[in-house]
Amino acid sequence: MMDLRQQKILKAVVYKYITSGMPVGSKSLAQSINLGISPATIRNELSKLEGLGYLYQPHISAGRVPTDLGYRFYVDSLGGRPRLRDEEREAIITLFSNKSRELENLLQETSMLLSRLTSSAAMIIAPRLRRNSIKHIDLVKLAEDMILLVIITDTGRVEKRLLDLARDKNQDLEEIQRFLNRNLQGKGFAELKRLAGTQAMKELKSPRLANKLIEAIKDILSEQKYEKVFVGGMVNLLRHLDDEGMTRIENLLKHFEEQYFILNLLNEALRSDELTVRIGDENLSKELHYFSLVATPYLIRDEMMGTVSVIGPTRMDYARVIPTVDFIAKSLSRSLELLKE
Repeated sequence: MMDLRQQKILKAVVYKYITSGMPVGSKSLAQSINLGISPATIRNELSKLEGLGYLYQPHISAGRVPTDLGYRFYVDSLGGRPRLRDEEREAIITLFSNKSRELENLLQETSMLLSRLTSSAAMIIAPRLRRNSIKHIDLVKLAEDMILLVIITDTGRVEKRLLDLARDKNQDLEEIQRFLNRNLQGKGFAELKRLAGTQAMKELKSPRLANKLIEAIKDILSEQKYEKVFVGGMVNLLRHLDDEGMTRIENLLKHFEEQYFILNLLNEALRSDELTVRIGDENLSKELHYFSLVATPYLIRDEMMGTVSVIGPTRMDYARVIPTVDFIAKSLSRSLELLKE
């Protein structure tokens, strides 16, 4: 159990190590915190903190470095949500002020901005198509026997599919487009099944083509086995690494080539709708035992739709990363909710 003086010393050690990357010694610590005690007393306290498992000494003559337990104490001591810097808030607001982009472009740009602001690797999971409802359908005739089916969802996703008309040439596409939009606007995957074979379908001039289009829409909305993941800034993981660290990064990057690894990782970390911080060995995946994960869901009308997250070294700037991830998730939620209105 730490006393108040030890807590203050530990927080100072973690902060100095995060900012400098160098083991922290008693002399430099005495100069940076005003406790009115000598370097010798601080050295004694550092030894006690090492014995408690919060710090370790890489070499006999070196200063101290935080353990995962030390980082955990530091993160918990931040309390509530640290304040987001004004320039970072402005960059995020500017990104989401442009409402004319498709969802996939927005998510990719968001992952890149998040990686830049946090100096970490950023990952954003898009909503699964089955969770989306249809906002609008367009049928664009490209040739005598070819049309482009365009589906716009309520979250801004745009899905396209080329269809061969074959035996359905010279059909009234405008009538079918009006029918599909009238019956499917605001509807999801389940309603598609109910529309096929209805009396309204039979009364169309081209019921066979309408049914073919409904089947194509069903295929599009159900074809995703996994959610789509947008990744930005993986190169950030390569900074300030020694040879041993490079081996760990290479191992992690190999797993990131498999999308299901990222999905399982984030689904395991997020057991609720709250922001989660996993440090080192707190991550169940052994590939992340030398890294930290900060993740939070984004919601649409209180329904969890996807995840915003970053992965970086355990020496990440938590006071900066946590509010950035949180604010981006909230901004993404607001942006998608506006699309649904």
